[in-house]
Amino acid sequence: MKKFFLLIFTFIFIFSCNNGSNLKETQSDKMTEEEKIKFEKLQNMSPSLGVLKTINPYDDVFSEYDYKYSMYFRIKRGEKEEFFIPSEINIRELVEKYPVTPMEKKYFEIKKFLKNMIQNNSILKDFEKPLNEYFEYSEKKISKMKEIENYYKSNEYKKDNFQKGRILDKEYEEILMSYSYYDSSLVSEFQNLESLSAKYLLNNLKNNGQTAAYNIFRIKFIISLINKKLYDDEFADEKNDNLINQLEILGKDFKLAVSQAEKIKDSEIENEKMDIDKYKSYVKEAKKSIKNFYKGLKNLKNSNPNSEEDEFIIFEDEKYNNLQFYKDNEENERMKIFYQ
Repeated sequence: MKKFFLLIFTFIFIFSCNNGSNLKETQSDKMTEEEKIKFEKLQNMSPSLGVLKTINPYDDVFSEYDYKYSMYFRIKRGEKEEFFIPSEINIRELVEKYPVTPMEKKYFEIKKFLKNMIQNNSILKDFEKPLNEYFEYSEKKISKMKEIENYYKSNEYKKDNFQKGRILDKEYEEILMSYSYYDSSLVSEFQNLESLSAKYLLNNLKNNGQTAAYNIFRIKFIISLINKKLYDDEFADEKNDNLINQLEILGKDFKLAVSQAEKIKDSEIENEKMDIDKYKSYVKEAKKSIKNFYKGLKNLKNSNPNSEEDEFIIFEDEKYNNLQFYKDNEENERMKIFYQ
């Protein structure tokens, strides 16, 4: 009987060791207890965070106005856009269909809601500064939009042949150019939230024994961190030693994640209802991409940081970035955070 229990214990021990070899954490997907608590609190705030995510050029209260104004009042000449004398029909449409006052009212409602949300939730304190920058920009913009509206509403353009209209257009354009959503720290904070969500999901996959999914989505996550790091420093004037150090850490994580993904058996992939061919082709391509990564890193170390030779190409074929691994579309939808 003792021999029997010893045999069972030995089998469990060996199995645990073999299985554990596929679950080594990289630096990139380690999640602290503090991060777990923060994410769980954020999960309970999902509806409120939805409002926060509308602060972008495509969804904010000014998006339709911006689109119509650009269509009717501006024209592209070469690389530049400039004022274009609008038709009477287009002037009336802008003034009547896109009045500024309702937009202003909606904007201040959202501002009040977001300021209260930040003040009452310390975990969102990092959003305070970038939101204040957006508010300052938006209020300058509203003020100029009112001037434009009054100018066309009062028919003043008919008296001065659009002379003031040109000035207002230039001032409005200067306000628009003074703020870039995509270069703002607001985007960076959203990316941090997405990164936290991805890490939490990866930890759940690992803890639930879904080793195939954990390994494949960890590769995607690390690649997204590499791309983010390169994009953030794309326009740097000088070679950044800190950037190179961070990329070297990500490179080690990339190699480890691919190495572990290669060890996953077909039976494990099949048990997790994933497509074996897609899984293997992605891992194979990722392995090739490690060479591309280190080639780019070497160029970055040895040459001018703005050289075209420094380009990092993770996947030469774009199709691998959008490859869906689960046979079930609902499962693929659950993993959409890794495709953003």
